[in-house]
Amino acid sequence: MSADKKPRIISLGDIAWDFLLETPQGLFWGSDVPGRVEFSYGGSACNFAVWASRCGAKIRLLGKVGKDLLGELMLQHLKEEGVEFPLSPVPGARTARIGVLVSANGERAMVMDKDPHLAFSPEDFAPQLFEGYDLLFFTGYTVFNRSSVNFLGKALSHARKIGILIAFDPSSFHLMEEFGYQELIELVTPLDFLMLNEEEALIFAGDKDFSRLCAFAKTVVIKRGAGGATALWNKEELSLPAFPAPVSDTTGAGDAFDAGFLVKFLQCGDIKQALEGGNRLGAYVVSHFGAQPSIKGFLKERR
Repeated sequence: MSADKKPRIISLGDIAWDFLLETPQGLFWGSDVPGRVEFSYGGSACNFAVWASRCGAKIRLLGKVGKDLLGELMLQHLKEEGVEFPLSPVPGARTARIGVLVSANGERAMVMDKDPHLAFSPEDFAPQLFEGYDLLFFTGYTVFNRSSVNFLGKALSHARKIGILIAFDPSSFHLMEEFGYQELIELVTPLDFLMLNEEEALIFAGDKDFSRLCAFAKTVVIKRGAGGATALWNKEELSLPAFPAPVSDTTGAGDAFDAGFLVKFLQCGDIKQALEGGNRLGAYVVSHFGAQPSIKGFLKERR
């Protein structure tokens, strides 16, 4: 790809509003505690799309929102971020909501409230949705909703047919185990990029010999949080340290890493630069509250 051409990426998956609750002292059931409550844009595919757009890619987001107030606000946000959204809101459906409890050390637990009417059906597939793009990125949340599996199968088959690169992030080791590891592998492979955290890598590989993951993808990227990130490809391996950052909230940091890595790789084809791009963006997000903090702060920090 020429340096002056924008990477063209499709992000396929979930779109949601995050309702974040943070309390330094934990919850006290039956009573009140002081803390912080925020709501922000979220959903792993949406987070990825916004950060990829901010990094300079042309982005099309394939996901579903309800025809409600939260859906309208989300679509306005995507428009402002330069993210193309070709699908119509679903009448009668509630836009997804995720409750995010943030602990004192920045780690989070999530409660998902997703309307089943927002699942993809085979009839949603249209070849023209994928024409003219370089890469299809999708998340585990698309797979774990079994109602969307037939649509996903058609999308992956068509992407391979027309030569689009495919990147997959499992997104949730707990849901991955519930879905079934072997079934998941058979559904999503072969891949060009497998983006996963260390816990997910252990499940996929069966042990710490992560070179086994190269049987599933041409390039495997393992996100290690404060430990940086590792890429494996063509019998080569490269690890880079994380950028130092105070941990405020880990929500969406992995999605931002994926965007930083994949956009930079499509721009230059260099694994080291891609790892640096992913690490830098992940560190910025983890040091802020919410999955899509203002890009102005990130650009200021890079100066």
